[in-house]
Amino acid sequence: MTFDDFKALVSLTFRDPATAARSLIAMNWPLSVRWMGLFLAVSVSALLAWLSSQLFPIPEAEDMPVLSLTAQPLVLAVIQLFAIVLAASLMTGVGRIFGGRGSFEDALLLTVWIEIVLLLVQVVQVATSLILPGLSGILGVLAIVLFFWLTVQFTKTLHGFTSGGKVLLGLIGTAFVTGFVLSIIAASFGLLPEVPQ
Repeated sequence: MTFDDFKALVSLTFRDPATAARSLIAMNWPLSVRWMGLFLAVSVSALLAWLSSQLFPIPEAEDMPVLSLTAQPLVLAVIQLFAIVLAASLMTGVGRIFGGRGSFEDALLLTVWIEIVLLLVQVVQVATSLILPGLSGILGVLAIVLFFWLTVQFTKTLHGFTSGGKVLLGLIGTAFVTGFVLSIIAASFGLLPEVPQ
């Protein structure tokens, strides 16, 4: 993929994410390339998070040690790696439960591409934070909306679903259950504050 191809695919992702997803899947990259893309994406994302923490330090809170992860790029990269693999697994597994036909390999490719697109937004967000801090906050909200929008559209394309509303409900339900389970695990390792008695 050339740089021009990359720019064209990014533009297509914003204009027509379903077609972008089909184009990505049609490229038929080897699984090793998809994993390499994942490692590269999480590495760059962790470095950007570290850079943001250096430019705009967050006061340390004893009851929220999870906030200190931005100052540890390696740890953050490992967590993001786990999160993306988990997201690809859930995109595949939950989709198949509801009659989808997508594979984990393609789900991995699509989730990595979502991460890359969000990285571009993150770069713009860091840059605008230095000039227009208020706009940076708006970009943060837009990044969340973009994440859900792309995930719904990519999941539809991956599995051949037709209803974006049903996919969104499935995404929210899966995120809720997964978040609940992960919060219990995180609390058991002391990464979340204890609930006052």
